[in-house]
Amino acid sequence: MSHDNAVPRPVELLLLGLTGSVGVLSMPYYVRMFRQTAFAEHVHVLMSRNAQKFITPYTFELFTEHDVICDTFERRDDLKVPHIELARRASLFVIAPATANVIAKCAHGICDDVITTTVVACRAPVVFVPSMNEDMWQSRVVQRNIGLLRELGHHVIEPALGFEVVDLKPTFGAMPLFHDLAQKLRELLARSDAPA
Repeated sequence: MSHDNAVPRPVELLLLGLTGSVGVLSMPYYVRMFRQTAFAEHVHVLMSRNAQKFITPYTFELFTEHDVICDTFERRDDLKVPHIELARRASLFVIAPATANVIAKCAHGICDDVITTTVVACRAPVVFVPSMNEDMWQSRVVQRNIGLLRELGHHVIEPALGFEVVDLKPTFGAMPLFHDLAQKLRELLARSDAPA
């Protein structure tokens, strides 16, 4: 019996790490679509300090119906050590948008905030979705760090065409469209579920 047209089962817990790129402004829409399309049963959000300069944690609490974790030492009634407990529960951890900074830290095992610490603790697939200025994306140091992430077994979904915030000119380095991102994540999960 063919399963080509079968509806993919939803991700039980999608963990999203949001970092300080202007691309984070599109993430409420992505969160809504992850839930509306039944991509994920539950979406939990971790936010960096710089992400909070663009948008508030409260926004994502409204969209996810879960507390947003912003600090490694933050405690919730049901989460005593969030970076360990959420890492254990997650079916998939997506860092989107992923800045050059978080890419560099994770490529070198630096754990100085809740997102980078959770990456090291996570056994589920970890996916980076870079979003940054085209010149930054193409720089040798960022490309080296992307290579290191892949060597560590992490996944990278490359950025898409978009517009430069500074001058509104077309550029490469934007967040992929939701449909494209969701499709790539489904393909990755299908490969992860395939028997060895």
